[in-house]
Amino acid sequence: MKLIIIVLLLASSFILTAQGERATYKKLERSLKLIESQYADTVDAEKIATAAVKAMIAELDPHSKYLSPEDLKKNNEQLNGSFAGIGIHYQILNDTLLVLNTVKGGPAEQAGVKAGDRLLEIDGEASVGDIVTNSYLSKKLRGKRGTIVNLKLLTHNSEVKSVNIKRNNIAIHTLASSYMIDKKTAYIKISSFSRTTNSEVQIALMQLSMMGMKNIIVDLRDNPGGLMIASINLSDDFLEADKLIVYTKGAHSPRTEYKSKPGGQMEKGKLVVLIDENSASAAEIFAGAMQDWDRGIIMGRRSFGKGLVGRNYNLPDGSAIRLTTGRYHTPSGRCIQKSFKANKGEYNKDILERYERGELYSADSIHFDESLKYYTNKKRIVYGGGAIMPDIFVPIDTSFYSDYLKQLTRYGIINLFAGLYFDKNLESLLKKYPTIDKFDKYYGMNEEEFNELNILAFNKNKIKGSVSDIAISGNHIKARFKAYLARDLYQEGYYQVYNKQDKLVMKAANILKSDKDFKANLIQY
Repeated sequence: MKLIIIVLLLASSFILTAQGERATYKKLERSLKLIESQYADTVDAEKIATAAVKAMIAELDPHSKYLSPEDLKKNNEQLNGSFAGIGIHYQILNDTLLVLNTVKGGPAEQAGVKAGDRLLEIDGEASVGDIVTNSYLSKKLRGKRGTIVNLKLLTHNSEVKSVNIKRNNIAIHTLASSYMIDKKTAYIKISSFSRTTNSEVQIALMQLSMMGMKNIIVDLRDNPGGLMIASINLSDDFLEADKLIVYTKGAHSPRTEYKSKPGGQMEKGKLVVLIDENSASAAEIFAGAMQDWDRGIIMGRRSFGKGLVGRNYNLPDGSAIRLTTGRYHTPSGRCIQKSFKANKGEYNKDILERYERGELYSADSIHFDESLKYYTNKKRIVYGGGAIMPDIFVPIDTSFYSDYLKQLTRYGIINLFAGLYFDKNLESLLKKYPTIDKFDKYYGMNEEEFNELNILAFNKNKIKGSVSDIAISGNHIKARFKAYLARDLYQEGYYQVYNKQDKLVMKAANILKSDKDFKANLIQY
């Protein structure tokens, strides 16, 4: 029972004010002593302590939370950008792990694991059937660095082989894509921000510069954020020296400013930043800094609005409290965090409410409080109140939506068919299309293959598309299949292939082609 008192007092110290603090401590201590001495049954001290901490955290903002030891480990892996494992990309097909490709130079590649291999056993135990899930594979294949795992594999040539693999650190890449859209314009997609993001981006920018990059599209759509300093460092690459990037402050945290340093790789050149309703936190720091300094054009839809500084405080049992200690503010003074005065249920429904009131389709449905008017470096008007409103609003593209596509997506049929096609045609595909560029240029899903996908959908989940639905969604289905197949074959091929169908990316590329259009849009908005 002493553990309960220690944990509760530690957690409560983060949220109690000086006034009444002594009485509150006595209240907690008295309650716990009564449970210890008077309750009818024995109690699980750890369970009660965890429940008490969770209850206190629930009284705070929507982003403060309790992290179990397992949750904390996953959180640290994401922020650190690595974990200890074997280094394979895989897909589960027919209750069996299929190796799509291996991490270059990683443990699996060094041990001789190849694309097309199927996993039969892990450390002598059968690893096929209903037990094969992502969580099962993560538990079995990840582990402490330096430990050995034995795999029995069925090769693509139907030979059985056994390999011993020594686990090592595997990078979690946050740079999902980087390539040249045209002779002058580069595209990079950042999926989240971790300790490896800046080194990944730095290398990519050097390579793209050697390929002729003058302008760039930075895609932060669906980026939930991550490590604040990684976003600050990315902003530093695009701003001249001594420019305020973001500042933070809280009730117990004084204002702290983060400014750019000299020598950024992309201080010159035109920039477009893509955001949407799922761009949050660190992604909003970058977009806000670029907008307030008029460094580039922000395109897309209003961002999520998560601008809280979070810090992990470890607890004695290996768990932690993720506690909000301040708020992010853009250089002009806008607070990125949207209001959370309403209950958490309403806060979490915000994106759904945006959809219902038509915000994803029309900028006219968005109304700003005139008292929250701010100005960029060039005196353009921007608004506070939470989130980043793009300079150019581009509605969500629903031109290819249909009930048939919805069902295919729900059951993962397109991705499944891509995996099956990869397994059946791996050698011939790589022989015919040895590079992503050749694949992108020459491969296209034919009608016979499209019909096979439709047959798979019906046989597996009784999904049948109407003539009108297939007419609406057919080209999109084919494009997405090709993008999945490119990802399976070349690891980072998805966006290079699919972006040709992405109207927002194409619009950004067209604006960057013309100095006149770029300047006009930057001034107009």
